[in-house]
Amino acid sequence: MKNSGVVCHGDCDGIISAFLYIKHYLRDAWPKKVNLVFTQPWRAHVDARKIGEDLNEAVFLDIALSREFVDFLKALSGKVDKLVVIDHHRSSAEYLKELQALLNARTIWRKAPSCPRLMLETLKPCTNPYESFLVEVADVCEGAESRREEVGKVADLIKLAIARDPGDLDFMTYLIDVMLQGKDLSTDKEVVSRAKVAKFLLRRLLKIMGERALEVASVKIVALTLPESRVYAGLLGIASTEFARMRRKDVILVRREEGKVVVTVRTINDRAYRICKELAERTGGRFGGHGEAASATLPDMSLEEAVKEIVKVVKDVPRESRTHRMYT
Repeated sequence: MKNSGVVCHGDCDGIISAFLYIKHYLRDAWPKKVNLVFTQPWRAHVDARKIGEDLNEAVFLDIALSREFVDFLKALSGKVDKLVVIDHHRSSAEYLKELQALLNARTIWRKAPSCPRLMLETLKPCTNPYESFLVEVADVCEGAESRREEVGKVADLIKLAIARDPGDLDFMTYLIDVMLQGKDLSTDKEVVSRAKVAKFLLRRLLKIMGERALEVASVKIVALTLPESRVYAGLLGIASTEFARMRRKDVILVRREEGKVVVTVRTINDRAYRICKELAERTGGRFGGHGEAASATLPDMSLEEAVKEIVKVVKDVPRESRTHRMYT
């Protein structure tokens, strides 16, 4: 029997997506016959190679499509029996026709509160209350509101626990194992411990953002150095969303990383997507994400240069009056 491969976004709703797919479609193969890979959209075309070839099926969950990633998927399609791509990022839309043309590929895409919610609506697995709860958790992780306090609590715990060390792939696998066993994540010692440390770091980061924010055209712009980016890696998306909610302003967080500049944008409408798209086009970078939560990767430059480019784009990209739900 051939192995199957699952590649998912290494965030809250990506991990819950992987749990759902494994639980309903690969349970008998888990864990020995499932090659599991966690990644980030900007490097998915690199990490995804780890699942190998000659697979029964290769599944890709909650990963925003890019030119490099689509080229990888097209090359892989001839080496696996079945290719499955499930995603809800707005920026993926332009690549759908290329994937839909592949004979052995099933591509599921549309705007949804979260990737697990999209899976529930399209694949229609028969879920139990625990699984339905986690789908709601994924929605909240992506910015939806919930009237149930326990849903928000678990969403915060998962996001913070992952953010404590976003490179700890063993912990992400641990989370999936906990979910497959149907355990209560809110009382798991490892999850709670990691979330506690991350919450402390988040408070420090929010303080820095408050002291350093530059306001341009009703947008708060915050720049972080390379050392700061390393210290707070994993918390930057959460902090951007939280800061935007606290200040009731659109927020742009720009930071240096090795060989590149990364821009994270959170807005109350679809301006985030438009800002990142424009930034990428002007600088020769890449972008992806949702209308209200997007990011751009720019060529290596100084923070001063990056902020100047951002200020120009912010002034040129209008703020629309219609409001949308904010994603994380």
